Amino acid sequence: MPPAEKVNILAVDDSPDKLLAISVVLAELDQNVVTACSGRDALRAILTSEFAVILLDVNMPGMDGFETAAMIRQRRNSEHTPIIFITSYDETLASRGYSLGAVDYILAPVEPEVLKTKVMVFVELFRKTAQIREQARALELKARQLQSLTEASLAINSALSPDEMLQIVSDMAREIIGAHQAVAVAAVDQKWLQPSAALSLSRRYAAAGERSVLRDRTALLSFLSQVRRTVRVARGSDEEALPWRPLLASDRPARLGWLAAPMSGRDGRPLGLIHLMDKRDGDFTEEDEAILTQLAQMSSIAIENTVNAEAREANRIKDEFLTTLSHELRTPLSAIMGWTRTLRTGASADPVKIAHGLEVIERNVSAQTKLIDDLLDVSRIITGKLRLNVRPAALGPIIESALDAMRPAAEGKNIQITVEHRLPAGEDVLVGDPDRLQQVVWNLVSNAIKFTPAGGRVTVELVSREGEFEIVVSDTGRGISQEFLPRVFERFRQADSTTTRTQGGLGIGLAIARHLLELHGGTISAHSDGDGAGSRFNVVLPRVALGIHNAEARGSGETPPVRTSPEEIGDIRGLSILVVEDEADGRELLVELLGAAGARVTEADSVRAALEIFANTPPDLLVSDIGMPGEDGYALMRAVRALPVESGGAVPALAVTAYAREEDRLRALSSGFQGHVAKPIDPDELVRQIARVWKTAAARRSTDPKAPGREQPTAVDNRALMRVLVVEDDLDSREGLKNLLEIWGHAVDVAGTGKDGIEQAILHRPRVALIDIGLPELDGYQVAQRIREALGSSDIFLVAITGYADARERAHALENGFDAHVAKPIDFSKLSSILEARAAS
Repeated sequence: MPPAEKVNILAVDDSPDKLLAISVVLAELDQNVVTACSGRDALRAILTSEFAVILLDVNMPGMDGFETAAMIRQRRNSEHTPIIFITSYDETLASRGYSLGAVDYILAPVEPEVLKTKVMVFVELFRKTAQIREQARALELKARQLQSLTEASLAINSALSPDEMLQIVSDMAREIIGAHQAVAVAAVDQKWLQPSAALSLSRRYAAAGERSVLRDRTALLSFLSQVRRTVRVARGSDEEALPWRPLLASDRPARLGWLAAPMSGRDGRPLGLIHLMDKRDGDFTEEDEAILTQLAQMSSIAIENTVNAEAREANRIKDEFLTTLSHELRTPLSAIMGWTRTLRTGASADPVKIAHGLEVIERNVSAQTKLIDDLLDVSRIITGKLRLNVRPAALGPIIESALDAMRPAAEGKNIQITVEHRLPAGEDVLVGDPDRLQQVVWNLVSNAIKFTPAGGRVTVELVSREGEFEIVVSDTGRGISQEFLPRVFERFRQADSTTTRTQGGLGIGLAIARHLLELHGGTISAHSDGDGAGSRFNVVLPRVALGIHNAEARGSGETPPVRTSPEEIGDIRGLSILVVEDEADGRELLVELLGAAGARVTEADSVRAALEIFANTPPDLLVSDIGMPGEDGYALMRAVRALPVESGGAVPALAVTAYAREEDRLRALSSGFQGHVAKPIDPDELVRQIARVWKTAAARRSTDPKAPGREQPTAVDNRALMRVLVVEDDLDSREGLKNLLEIWGHAVDVAGTGKDGIEQAILHRPRVALIDIGLPELDGYQVAQRIREALGSSDIFLVAITGYADARERAHALENGFDAHVAKPIDFSKLSSILEARAAS
């Protein structure tokens, strides 16, 4: 009780004059004096109020003072209230009064000073007692809060995820502090685009839901950047005085009261925020502030510990994976090196043994290539760059092709492969990427064969349901433990990653399969009854991949390749080719392959050596590695393209490199190469690519009479006004534009996707590109930006083709790198005017 708060004093006497006199005397004490004219009135007053002392007349009609005192003592809220009897009778009655709980007697007539002194003693005693009770309640509340904080700490640290932690801390904060709303928001690993959040509401708030406090995610970040300690806003605060008022969604924090504590890491970086609004009882206090600060600190530590534990687990898995990768790569290398040395020694001239050795080498090279392809697929998955080449395809042949590749392995272990395919011909067609679907089936069957003992059985079933297909791959192998089953599709996870494991592999095949199926809009699930019980994988595929329309299914978004005979595309006889490769064995192989194909080959082991050859006798075509010490292939291309045309500055070039990602291919093309071949090299593919690059360059030279180089036949008319690129995913629109532009006299290249459009622009460097805005994967704005970046200062005119015709869309297109905007359906007179003006410029 605050010291200045007045206490209640009850005076009971049947004489109004005496009550008036007592009231006047006690008024000097500046307390609340309550009067009662009878014992019954006194009992009614005690029911509604608490008194520091009761002054009770003994002699009253009806219920006298002793009876009244006895009744007062029977009531729980007044059984200990001090009673002073006021009487004019002899003090011999005192013993009876004391037996009823009286603390003193005052004889009438009352002495004012005596009355005031005695009453004031009990007033002060009452105040002290109230203060002690209040302190006891505060201590009890503090003890409960500390116990709750301990329970919160245990609950937070036992949570299985940051999301669960946030929910626990928001619930505990609201309960401990006593608020109607609590919100906890955090960005694990600083992923502020999608922070995690947890909400806790009282029953009163539950129906209406969360009351927003901060305006949005940007406001949250701004608030955390400004505030490093707990913020407390009392009810009815001046809203305009808050320094971060523009960040608030409404006036609720100032009107209802708000308490917020930031969560931060050990290095001081913000992790999130815990904030409460509208305390159930009064304003938020300093004690509440301290409690919320502790909860925020607990949560910050727990979140960081969880993230660190996940990072440690990821590092452990990575270390295991690298160990496994080293083993899986070195094992086939041992076979390759062993047989290579055996064959080189000539110790055995047995043709059968030589053929067997070459077969072993080829098989192990194929195994290594598969490992590398899988690693590249994982890299594309992680970076979100794995794409599908969709078209109509029959599942039956896809499954058969995958099984044909795996039958030798199954026969080697005497494993029976059974196919159950009961769908009529033509009823198993879906729209998807057949190569990737074959990869999925291959991975599943390969996995089944790997873990099935000799003499076992692998079954592949294909069934059709309404709107979808299901492929089931089951085996009689070792099965999957219940502990590992939930993680069977995680990258780099293996049930047995020890050095004593009986099966090889990197633990990424199933992860790749799941991702490929998700890209198709499908699902995959694993089932097993445990060790030794076999396993079953269920694949569900929609008949049409997600986002693929009928028009795309009909044309697959790709320009049909031109069928050319091997003789025509593979003739590189007589070409002067410079091979630049720093690794001697690789260089020797390239020289041997190209020489065998009829080319005249010169070799160089560095950029400097290559430029010296250019200075003497420029080659017809350049084949160069990318990754070389000192100066790489990109540096070589910059130096070559800086040369005059007559010194080889326009020589066609092909990159042959181990950098095999799609972005590596685009970078090579952007740097001046006209083609890209990934290592390990397929000899036939290398010759085909060289022939293609040479033919394309020859066709370009034929359009420019001043360009040096031997004359080659070309499909491009010398009278073409200019080269135009059409990037349009709709097959009918694409072909219609191509035909019309060719009638107008232009040389036309077409592309069905943004990626292909960028590549075509890099290779052919058109003067005009007509780009549809609504392209899949990369939209038209991204394609235009990439083309501008790739071609640099090259003079190319970009025209946006879009179904949105209003002025805002036109302005948006011009702001994003386009030079003109044409709305669909295309006004061909407008398009013709744009092209005529461009051709005349």
